[in-house]
Amino acid sequence: MSMIRYFDPKQIRFFRSRNGIPRMEVEGECCYLRVIIRRAFPLSDISHYISICDSEDKEIGMIRDVQELDETARQIIEKEVSKRYFTPVIQSIRNVRERFGVYDWEVETDRGPAKFMVRGLHTNVDRLPPRRLLVKDTHNNRYEIPDIAELDARSLGFINRML
Repeated sequence: MSMIRYFDPKQIRFFRSRNGIPRMEVEGECCYLRVIIRRAFPLSDISHYISICDSEDKEIGMIRDVQELDETARQIIEKEVSKRYFTPVIQSIRNVRERFGVYDWEVETDRGPAKFMVRGLHTNVDRLPPRRLLVKDTHNNRYEIPDIAELDARSLGFINRML
């Protein structure tokens, strides 16, 4: 059983290669020429417990709190995780139609209008406390409704009929 290594924020430095690849230097140890950055708890705790993996996707350590890092490191981490966990926020639902167990959604998101399909509502729509929904489409893209109580009446009607 291996132990998790927690990095000392004062001993690590993040930067990018000329090609934009994220790199990390551990003071007095080594420089990782490519690191993969993930959240350990991507749904419930987005700024704590950031996993850092090497170019072969083997975890090399964990950052407890992003806020303890310098500004450059925070920006690099935020950009990398925002690409990995791209999740448009559904602001309203224009229409949902069911055909043979597949639901066609037409929504308005914080990134503009979107159309997507969801197969199996009970396995691809997750309810999270207190009133949050995560929706996964047939291409494994994720959409979020932070609080269903803040939806307009029409959108809420679609949610209530489906779930």
